[in-house]
Amino acid sequence: MRRTLTALAALALFGAAPTYAAKPVKLLIITGDHGHKWQETTKALQEFLGEGGKIDVDVTLSPSKDLTDENLAKYDVLLLNYRDTDKGGPETKWSDANKAAFLKAIHDGGKGLVVYHHASSAFVKPNWTEFEKAIAGGWRAQGFHGPAHAFKVKKTDAKHPVSEGMPSEYDHVVDELYQNSMLTPGSVVLATAYSDPAKPRGTGKDEPVVWVNNYGKGRVFECSLGHDVKALSDDATRAWIKRGVEWAGGATPGKTDAPASK
Repeated sequence: MRRTLTALAALALFGAAPTYAAKPVKLLIITGDHGHKWQETTKALQEFLGEGGKIDVDVTLSPSKDLTDENLAKYDVLLLNYRDTDKGGPETKWSDANKAAFLKAIHDGGKGLVVYHHASSAFVKPNWTEFEKAIAGGWRAQGFHGPAHAFKVKKTDAKHPVSEGMPSEYDHVVDELYQNSMLTPGSVVLATAYSDPAKPRGTGKDEPVVWVNNYGKGRVFECSLGHDVKALSDDATRAWIKRGVEWAGGATPGKTDAPASK
């Protein structure tokens, strides 16, 4: 899969180079409801993203309280490990004001957004169209997967700061391979995995598993890998996510510098 960008197009999509100062990216993981084992994956994300001091990680289990203009202004990046279900308590439900603050923080405030695994299926019944645009698509209502299995993840030819230095391919541990993901206009695929048609529900296609886009002023990074803690265990998958957080926050992936101002 080959994607090329002109210099002007790349500038429009990825944003101008920020001014740097030695400070960590401030990340807020939004969770508290999901349907998957979000308690375990949130802990794993918090631990490996916080290693090395490049990223300061906070977690909210109460989006109803913490998705406000004032609170979101504290962060560089928001990470969704969340899906609205009927099992979450009232503190996990997003009010109209919470939804507006979330979109505003990214679109107008330039906060980065990282969409992790099944979070891309949030708010589909009924479909929240603007959320779908903000998260660059993903599972939504049309996605599916076959039985979990090990597979290779392959970097595409797209030139991007998140991809730079990543292996051309690697053997990923047992995980769900998302298929038929929706990609919003302007999305650039950074990594794919082949869906073997010999396996149940295999498509015979290179399915996107990592991609980027912009939503207004905000950078958006989506990774469909990581169903559970085991699926988050290989170093390369962790590197994709960590580099995605750094890039979404305006930092240079793999370096300790973060933007002095947004």
